[in-house]
Amino acid sequence: MDKKYTGLLPLLLLFLISALFTNKANAQKGLEVKNDTLTESVLIHPVIKTKEDESLFTREHTYRKQLRLGDQLARDFVVSNIAEDGRPIIYKNEGEKNSDYFSWKREVLAPFDAKVKRINDPGSTNKPGNMDRNERPGLIFFEKENGLKLIYAHVQNIMVEKGDHVEAGEVVAKVGNNGNSRAPHVHVGAWKNKTPLQIQVDLYAVQRE
Repeated sequence: MDKKYTGLLPLLLLFLISALFTNKANAQKGLEVKNDTLTESVLIHPVIKTKEDESLFTREHTYRKQLRLGDQLARDFVVSNIAEDGRPIIYKNEGEKNSDYFSWKREVLAPFDAKVKRINDPGSTNKPGNMDRNERPGLIFFEKENGLKLIYAHVQNIMVEKGDHVEAGEVVAKVGNNGNSRAPHVHVGAWKNKTPLQIQVDLYAVQRE
């Protein structure tokens, strides 16, 4: 073999090995990679107002096609604090009362500039650890001019009305525990047309404000 090509062999082998072990994009279970909503997302303002020593903890729901669009790729948000041993915690004492949770009655902030399409006042308040699927949850529906829709669920003390225009970060409600909920938190789901959107949080929104 020509000497000028032998020096390329290590590079060629490295390329082939890296190609074999390169990870492909993986969709959420139940989604096709080509339709993965990792490329279909919405950036929102932090949902709950926190103190300097607190964090906003969030968990994404597993995709389930049979659910409503506001549930398919939704996220739940709670306020998290740090225990003496360094563990993140979401409540004090035994967590038996709603007031034990750091999220309870915290101010809920608008996700982006939008119009309020509908609200539902909660029918009741749950005790931690229990839920009432038959009771109406507290809801706020937002819609942007481009047709993007977003829902807040399990809120209370709603401060906006249908038809109101809100700005990102505006106080719209307080955190509750109602409907299909076992503890104080805010459920956030977003979609456009019939496509559920993955929710990303603008971590620097408050600093810009």
